[in-house]
Parts: sequence; structure tokens; C-alpha cells
Amino acid sequence: MSANSQYFSTSLEKGLKILSLFDTETRRLTQTEISKLLSLNLTSTFRFVNTLVELGYLEKNPRTKEISLGIRAVALCANIIRSSDELELIKKIVDEVYDKHNITIDVAFVVDNSLMRAYQRQAKETLTYYLPAVARNSFHNTSIGKSYLSTLPAETLKQLVGNIDFVARTDKTITDKDQLLEEIEITRQRGYAICVEEYLRGLITIGAPLINLDTGKGLGGVSFDFSTLQTDAEEMESKYSGLIVKLAASISKVLKREDNEE
Repeated sequence: MSANSQYFSTSLEKGLKILSLFDTETRRLTQTEISKLLSLNLTSTFRFVNTLVELGYLEKNPRTKEISLGIRAVALCANIIRSSDELELIKKIVDEVYDKHNITIDVAFVVDNSLMRAYQRQAKETLTYYLPAVARNSFHNTSIGKSYLSTLPAETLKQLVGNIDFVARTDKTITDKDQLLEEIEITRQRGYAICVEEYLRGLITIGAPLINLDTGKGLGGVSFDFSTLQTDAEEMESKYSGLIVKLAASISKVLKREDNEE
């Protein structure tokens, strides 16, 4: 929906953007921090925050004045998850692969240039690390991020890559724009991405994109995550590249087919 539509509510948009700032890594914010993150003036921020506090979607600590999610926001999230037929289908598909192979699996969708985890299963009796609930600035250092980038048209990809903050999470993180574009082209040709200790030391992953099968639009990705104590990149690719592509295709088939963008 275009922000210029006569039916678009900018007030509702700002309220939802405030709620979207909170995740497992950002549990509390001050009103000043909210104002800066969303480029809102303090007066507007105060009005939106206090409305959400009154409604129970946010809570304000009376001593520190810090803002956190309220009980109504938690209840809303729980209801959305329980009512999502799409998520139930994703869980079923992922669980079948997990039960057969005992692999740590992450499914994530792109929301506002961040990766939002939708579902995750962690391998039993193994030491590994999986994607956080919301992973920001992670297109260049995760296999899900690279997979998503591989679905983008050339101009869109160039623009998005140009806006990436190439922070080096490890000494193996790609920090050069041209190198990343070369990696994305390789990913596009083979249908899956590989990350070797680029997001975290000791973590190697292989991922494939999730797409809208009607439009070809990238929606996110799915990855298998391993510790370097379990396997190496060559063995991972040889053993799991076909499986991750097949899993991504299976998940893509159950995703909503219509493209609601105008």
C-alpha cells in the first residue's frame, strides 16, 4: 500500500513502527531513543508512546521512564502466531526435515531491511548458534541474507547493497561491496548461499531463498546452521545443498501467492 493513498493512516503507521522497535535484543528504550530511531520529534513521540501505554501495548517504568512492550502487545503476538495457517504449514515442513536429519534450521523473512525469524529448530546434543529473533544489518554476513539478495533485480540489489553498513562481525565477514556482489552472483547461479564464520566464529551455514512463486519476489530464506566442530564448509555443501534448496522450494509453495503491493 502506497503511503500516498487516501486510505493510508500515517498515525497508525507510526504507532506500529514504535512497536516494531522492540525485540529480544531491544527490550527497553527511552522516548528520546525512539524519537531518534524513527526520526520523530519528541512531542509526537510522547503522544504516540503514551497512547500505546494507555492501551496496554507499551509499559513505562515509573522510575527510569524506559519503555517496554506491554501485556496487550504480547497477547496480540501470541494470537497472531496461533491463528497463522501459513506458519503451521511452515512448521510441519521444517519439522519433517529436522526429525529426519537433526539439523538446526532457521526460517526468516525480510521486514524493513531486517531478517525476522519466523521459526527455528535447534539440533539436539550439538553446540551451534542460530539467528536471533530480529537480525539487523545481516544481509551481507548470513546465508539467509545473501540468499534473499540473490532474488533481487540488479538495480534494487545495487541500491540495497549501497546502503549496507559493512560491519565486520568476524575477520571473515565480507566488508567490500564489490566482493559481496560477486558472492551474490555465485549464489544466484547455484541457488544457495554459504557463510563460513562470517556472522560468528565457529558458525557455518547454508541457505536458500524463499520466494513468491507467482511474482518471483524474494521474501526471506531458510538456512541450516552448523558448528565447525560438526563439519566443514566443503562437507556441508556436498551433503546439504540439495536438501536446503528442496526445503526452500517446499516452504515457498505454502507461502501466500498474491502480491499485495500496489
